[in-house]
Amino acid sequence: MADESNINARIRKAEELRESLIIKFEKVKGSPREDEFKLQIEKVDELIAHLKDELEG
Repeated sequence: MADESNINARIRKAEELRESLIIKFEKVKGSPREDEFKLQIEKVDELIAHLKDELEG
């Protein structure tokens, strides 16, 4: 298993990325790019969930 502090750092980075994507998503709402940002946010959410599971496991 990866080092716990490394996983926590990756979670923080992913959460920062998620916040950035949400801000950008709000700007493109209603445009053709909306779905692109939704997908990216979903993928980051999956990564965060995976990292948290790895931390608990």
